[in-house]
Amino acid sequence: MILTTLEGYAIKSLIYIANKKDRRATVSEIAQNNNVSFPYILRICSMLREHHILESEKGRSGGYILVRDPKDISVLEIIEAVKRSSIEVKCEFGLKDLKCKPSECISMQSLEYLKNRLDDFLRKITLKDLLERSLNYANFTNTSN
Repeated sequence: MILTTLEGYAIKSLIYIANKKDRRATVSEIAQNNNVSFPYILRICSMLREHHILESEKGRSGGYILVRDPKDISVLEIIEAVKRSSIEVKCEFGLKDLKCKPSECISMQSLEYLKNRLDDFLRKITLKDLLERSLNYANFTNTSN
């Protein structure tokens, strides 16, 4: 499994928002903090809003707000919110004029099993877990200087 840039920035954006006292941030603020373009972060935040991870609020004190407690948001949910599954299981043999039936394929069964186990694992890791690790790292690097 490889995290795409989109998934990585979705996770980084949520860690940034979750770390704020009011759990609220503007797209400009998130983009600047992650050194990423405004349209890219806007796209990510829109996807996360569509999946009820973030909520948008207009106005002077507007921005994106974390809807739920970080302990209730799994990494799998974040990955799926940005339009992807943890592992894409597909067979390209059918595209090469080979008669392959996924239900009879030993490899497909194994890969589906692997995907399901990885999904279970990612479902158990929460945004809170990631936030705590990033805060521990930040504290470690600040005290070691």
